Amino acid sequence: MTRKTIFNFLEALNKNNSKEWMDKNRSWYNEAKDEVVLIFEPVLEELKLLDPRIVQETARKSINRINNNLMFHPDRPTYKDHFGIGFGYGKGLADFYIHLGIHEQMIAGGLWHPPSDKLKKLRMEIDYEGHRLNEILSDARFADKFTLHQEDKLKGTPKGYRADHEFIELLRMKSLAAMWGISKKDILSEGFADMVIEGYQSIAPLLNFVNTAITED
Repeated sequence: MTRKTIFNFLEALNKNNSKEWMDKNRSWYNEAKDEVVLIFEPVLEELKLLDPRIVQETARKSINRINNNLMFHPDRPTYKDHFGIGFGYGKGLADFYIHLGIHEQMIAGGLWHPPSDKLKKLRMEIDYEGHRLNEILSDARFADKFTLHQEDKLKGTPKGYRADHEFIELLRMKSLAAMWGISKKDILSEGFADMVIEGYQSIAPLLNFVNTAITED
């Protein structure tokens, strides 16, 4: 087996997106998933040496479910068109994420659509420590790779903040997350594990900023 199995399977699944097809091709799915595990097991070991706070025990347990949640999104297909791998510090915290998809591949991290209480704490931290956040975002190691997600923002001004606030554009964000777009060629390369580890080291200051904000009393 090779890493190409991952994308070959996902492309076939995307064309035959049904439980019946998946049931007939369960062994192929398991082979593709095993390839993902082979990539990320040594990566996880290295990441846990760099940051013992990471809670995932194995790479296999770090792979997100390939089923879409049809209860909340009945319009979506039965299965996703990607494998998602998440490494982090516990439920509800900003985490590190790798997306292996047929249409999109990325290394990413942050806090996605947090509940109102956490978003409020995050905005308070930006209000008080926005200069520090800007330093993180402008650091060359981060800025050379990652782009801050800015599509999901308030059009107006968050309650309690002035429209001319120094960090108003950051305060308007409903998520604080960043993405590094990569390619299938990167994922198939021998250096991909090093890319993932480098990505984590580059984005870790942002994750720390977010998690400090949302866990403070």
